Amino acid sequence: MEHDTIYEKRVIMRDNVELYTVVVLPGDGKGRYPTIVCRTPYAPLTGNVEHFRTEHECFGYAYVHQHCRGTGLSQGVCVPYVNERNDGLDLLEWIRQQPFYNGEIFLEGASYLSSVHYSYINTDPKDVKGAFLPVQDCKRYNIVYRHGFLKTGLHASWAVRMYKKNMEIPRNLCEETWRTLPLAGVTKAIFDEPDEQLEEEMLHPSPDDKFWQTPDGGSDYLDVCNRCSFPILLATSWYDLYTEGVFDMWEQLTPARRKDCAMVVTPFDHNYNPFPRTAPSDVPDFENGRLREVCPNLMFRWFDQCRGVATLDFIQKGNITYYRAFDKKWITSPFLENAPCIQEYFLTSDRRLLPTPPAGNESITYTYNPFAPAPFAGGVCNNFGGLQVQHAPNSRYDIISFISEPIEKETVCEGRIQVELHCRSTAPDTCFYVRLSFVRGGIALSLRDDIDSLCRLADYTPGEERKLEFTFAPHAFKLLPGDLLRLDVSSSCVPFFHVHTNRKGLQALQTGADVCRNTIVMGASKVRLFTETLS
Repeated sequence: MEHDTIYEKRVIMRDNVELYTVVVLPGDGKGRYPTIVCRTPYAPLTGNVEHFRTEHECFGYAYVHQHCRGTGLSQGVCVPYVNERNDGLDLLEWIRQQPFYNGEIFLEGASYLSSVHYSYINTDPKDVKGAFLPVQDCKRYNIVYRHGFLKTGLHASWAVRMYKKNMEIPRNLCEETWRTLPLAGVTKAIFDEPDEQLEEEMLHPSPDDKFWQTPDGGSDYLDVCNRCSFPILLATSWYDLYTEGVFDMWEQLTPARRKDCAMVVTPFDHNYNPFPRTAPSDVPDFENGRLREVCPNLMFRWFDQCRGVATLDFIQKGNITYYRAFDKKWITSPFLENAPCIQEYFLTSDRRLLPTPPAGNESITYTYNPFAPAPFAGGVCNNFGGLQVQHAPNSRYDIISFISEPIEKETVCEGRIQVELHCRSTAPDTCFYVRLSFVRGGIALSLRDDIDSLCRLADYTPGEERKLEFTFAPHAFKLLPGDLLRLDVSSSCVPFFHVHTNRKGLQALQTGADVCRNTIVMGASKVRLFTETLS
């Protein structure tokens, strides 16, 4: 490692902006090598050559590491997504002119570092021979929204931090900033100047809006794994920001593409492969769940397999390899199917989850005040924060908690859990938020969450009963005897989702908000799990 050849370059883009680039070559650097490409917006202003000198290993590959435009030591202005396509293609063309290039390029990077590659791989460069692209959804809508609710705990706050990242501009931002009314126009309050791209995204809460089919809405990224021909290893975690999106990408691959690709799912969060924990925590550390332990140097081994110089047994092409949470097991399968048995739990007016529906048509009504939204711990798999210990049940007047009897036998739950919520409101539109947790030893840990509004699919008349159907992101976990299930129902979830105003129409344009009374109707409201009993 200490004998690798390392040098710094300023690679000129097509508009003459120079991007800082580190090149690491094996040994004396005089040969031709397969080349790994990584582009990042998170590099320090001091550069990171020392990291490559002391911590990076080549394993026979050249490594090209570039600071994205307007970040680190690169010139230009950083506006998320805007320049990544051209800059990425220009870097590949520069590599092709270098004496170390052997005709094989491999792409790597997690989260936004995956997005920078997704921006251009629909061009299907023929010398790209493989990619490892963890924890990122290629569909921009899913990064920004969930069922029309702006992900203020994810994209909105991240975009504010990234906008003109290296420039000294105002960033007047706190959690309450996203409660500005109207929300449209908030970027001028944050930056003292408007950001047209972020403002535009706030005006298109429907995935069917034509905006998401334009380059500004990420059209170059759509279905990119089917628009290229090289093998891709996808990765996510059960509590990643993009769990559902990565599963969707896998399931939407054509059979021909899927047989050349693979996917791995760890039990962690957006940091899908963390180092072992050093501080005590009530959150499980998931023994045997780290890729760095069960399959060290996974990226290099995947690329070696793509080149045909090695075989990777832990990851199998055409399959998902996933860690069943709270079970210490890795499983390989073409898809994560729903487990064979259906277990339903019905909501009751005494705040229980029971296996049979209650008699009658009782209900629970609570006040939803958008000026005092309900907080929750952890973003589960839709926002930052992942898996966290939950607050006590019924911790506020507007958080209604339903709890099951203890689980009697070891039970595996796999697939997409569903919640059917029958509800009413005094408002012409409002929000319902659901979060499923399990309780072990008195500690509640979140499993899944979702959010929806009464008017998303059809107009609503105040007072009428409506059925909302939630389908959670895929999950695989084991419950033990004595565990409890807990469903929290509310009408807000801060700091993770934009607060609904209880007014009908585009939420970003609402100039005010109203307090309303929301009702959960018992009888048919239920949680549906897909299970298999182990004992």
